[in-house]
Amino acid sequence: MKKLQWILIALLTYAGQALASSAESQAQPGLLIWIFCTFGALILATQLIPGMLLLGAAFKGLFGAAPATRNSSRS
Repeated sequence: MKKLQWILIALLTYAGQALASSAESQAQPGLLIWIFCTFGALILATQLIPGMLLLGAAFKGLFGAAPATRNSSRS
């Protein structure tokens, strides 16, 4: 158990130094990142249109005029 603790301490200590980078060495996003973001935005936009239509129909059903009732007289 003591050995595992020392391994975790060493890992956590050196992981911060390994993951840290200076601002000058950061790479710009590549073409695949832009394609992925565009694809996600396209999916979001195509789901927004039917969602707005469904929301409008729900509001129309909730706040619209009540349907006319039929008066049927039974004898």
